[in-house]
Amino acid sequence: MKKLFLLSALLIFACSSDDSDSSNSNEDSINPPAWIQGVWTNDSISAFEFRADDMCVTAGSTNCYKALMALSTESSAYEEISDTRYYVVVSYGFSENTYEFEKVSESTINWILYPSGIISTFTKN
Repeated sequence: MKKLFLLSALLIFACSSDDSDSSNSNEDSINPPAWIQGVWTNDSISAFEFRADDMCVTAGSTNCYKALMALSTESSAYEEISDTRYYVVVSYGFSENTYEFEKVSESTINWILYPSGIISTFTKN
């Protein structure tokens, strides 16, 4: 009876997973989902560029996280990816930056500023 119970518990935990979301298991690189890749701008001077292996932020000047992370021996990226949400925490040196994006449509995303929750809308160029 104990073996049957343990086997049942093991099967429940082994089979219970959510395939709609994923986390980045390669913590030293940034891998944005395909739906967000490209250049996104808003009405101000801000812009995001997402590449298959990088994320660049423009606010006056442009900073790309792949290059920033390469400069630091202590860098990491944590990502949560779904069909409509991209969440990333990038750490390098003494800096940590958190970004959250929601897909509104094929041509519109919302950037949810952390930690305030203020929403800024961007369109794809």
